[in-house]
Amino acid sequence: MATFDPITRRLRQLFAVLDTDEDGFVTWDDHQRIVDKYATGYALTKSDSRIKPLEKAYWSQWLGLLAQTTPGQDRLSQDEFVAAHRAAGYGTNASHLLEDLAQAIFNVLDADGDKRISRDEFARYLAFCDISGADAALVFRRLDLDGDAFISQREVARSLRAFHLYNDDLNTPGGIFLGVY
Repeated sequence: MATFDPITRRLRQLFAVLDTDEDGFVTWDDHQRIVDKYATGYALTKSDSRIKPLEKAYWSQWLGLLAQTTPGQDRLSQDEFVAAHRAAGYGTNASHLLEDLAQAIFNVLDADGDKRISRDEFARYLAFCDISGADAALVFRRLDLDGDAFISQREVARSLRAFHLYNDDLNTPGGIFLGVY
């Protein structure tokens, strides 16, 4: 059995989350299903001002991945998906992709619009993800980097970057926003 570095292992987990039809490939339809899950879980219509940016962020990320592969592809195998993520880099050239996704996810979770995610708002999200109890409290504490008892948009963005870059922690909490937990 091959041993993979932590980032590759997390990206392989993300592939498994996205490949909801388990056909061995990820397509735009798989990303769309994630957006649809948010819409359903938060009782938002497809035209809601919180869902449209989420869909756009996932679409941009999908196009960014496709740009790293052979022209004309419309689906990625697990190895292609991991390679495309690594090639995208999410550094200075592609940081806007993760920033846009972080902002869109944050806006869905920040139900009261006060520019911060409270424990109650996060608990609603975790219930949507079927996570409760001690795990929920631990994840919240790991995401609340400044210890102010709220999760900011910046903390969401930092956690998504940590999931994709320079982090050997297999359990980095940013995966929670991508369905990896």
